[in-house]
Amino acid sequence: MKVDLRAAGGHLASLAWVAGRSFAGTLLITTSAGVVLAGLSYFFLREYHWSYGVLAIAAALVESAAAGVWLGGKRALTVAVAHALGKLHLGRSLVRLVFERMLNVGEGGEVGERGGRMTRGLERLPLAKADDLLTRAVRAVSGEIGQGGWLRRKVQGRSLEAVRKYTLARFRDEGASHGGIDLLKVKDELEQTIDSALMQKVRGGLRIPMVMAMIGLPLVVAVQTWLIGHFASGKSL
Repeated sequence: MKVDLRAAGGHLASLAWVAGRSFAGTLLITTSAGVVLAGLSYFFLREYHWSYGVLAIAAALVESAAAGVWLGGKRALTVAVAHALGKLHLGRSLVRLVFERMLNVGEGGEVGERGGRMTRGLERLPLAKADDLLTRAVRAVSGEIGQGGWLRRKVQGRSLEAVRKYTLARFRDEGASHGGIDLLKVKDELEQTIDSALMQKVRGGLRIPMVMAMIGLPLVVAVQTWLIGHFASGKSL
């Protein structure tokens, strides 16, 4: 079975579009919030010389733009990975490729003879052996997909790492339940569930950065407004 390594690369335009749209939207939201925070900061400093208010506005706008770039970059990559998993089924393609390497049935291999022998010999693998095979297979696949543009490498690399972690967790469950890992059984199960499961995990990983930005930006602006006001009041004296 041939797995298309260009599952994401062949749709690079769509990945770039969703990533760019997400980045621009996030940057717009954070800078808009920065404008509001800058106005509030200026309001609280209105009794001092106008230069202090301008300083507070400039600092708030710069900080909101920096937060937008940071959060936008993370959100853009997350959305691109989720798009590749949901629309392009990249997770399923990577599972097939990883397990193909684990079973040692690559292109040009004797699938009928060699694959059958490997399958029969690996029906129930110890967890340590399965983990070792998985690590080597992921390393091999990583070298194969480590080409192309930045976005393609990031999307495929992050997806591959997520596949590795999810597969290892499934190996541990299988080993605990049955005393060994049936590679073909796990492979079939993962092909059916990997994309939706990883989409949830990938999107869930964005919650902490979003909360940090939502709480951190207003807090930073509030603290710096207080500091500028404190400095200004000291100067007024």
